[in-house]
Amino acid sequence: MIFKALIVAIWAGFCALDQFGPHLGFRKPLLAGVVVGFLLGDPLQGLIIAGTLELMWLGTNNVGAYQPPDVISGAVVGVAIGILSGGGEAAGVAVAVPVALLVQQLSMIIMTTNVSLVHSADKIVQFGEFGKIDKLQYLGGLFFFLSRAVPVFIAVWLGAPAVEAVLDVIPQFVLTGLSVASKLIPAVGLAMLLSMMLKKNMWIFLTLGFSLSTFLQIPTVGIAIFALVASALYDILMNRGGGTQSETADVTSVVVADGEGEFDL
Repeated sequence: MIFKALIVAIWAGFCALDQFGPHLGFRKPLLAGVVVGFLLGDPLQGLIIAGTLELMWLGTNNVGAYQPPDVISGAVVGVAIGILSGGGEAAGVAVAVPVALLVQQLSMIIMTTNVSLVHSADKIVQFGEFGKIDKLQYLGGLFFFLSRAVPVFIAVWLGAPAVEAVLDVIPQFVLTGLSVASKLIPAVGLAMLLSMMLKKNMWIFLTLGFSLSTFLQIPTVGIAIFALVASALYDILMNRGGGTQSETADVTSVVVADGEGEFDL
């Protein structure tokens, strides 16, 4: 169990570095969770649990200084616990949410700590010791890595046996209810995403796409192509005559500041 917890923790730390580094996409619950499924020998179950968590957290984004629940740690631990305990989606979702909230608080502490490294870099620059700046960069990355790897290791190492014991005590009808709820949660995630993305004049396109899929049985690729054409036409219609208006605005925005020929463009 320790070895499995260790490799899962290392993967969680890598996903954290990807979030602040190359942005390969592994900070998404779906990709992060599927890899955990491969590491633990059950990629299908990993895909199912990770897909559920991805849909659940679709509307979770950073807004300003707000730090959302850490979906990386939640997804990695949720998939690992769901597979190792045999609890499936119900156990995965039940564990993923509290872990994501816990690491959310830890992430804010780490970010505050890394800000102090920036001030240290300012002092280093004043003394001209530029070679030490790289070390601070690596140190900040190490903090990000450990902020995910350590809690994930503890949760997976101690969590699976604990979850197994709890699942043995919980009545079957409760587990069935959790399983049903885990299938409803993605709908809530989609609703949150749509509530942020859709404007009043966009609902017609959602209704059209739903109708094409439900009544005409058009596959997803066909609907995507139709949506691409519709969005292009919509953009053309909304910007018709925009060039003339833009040129007029550019001309009228020129204001003579004084008699010496200075302009405020």
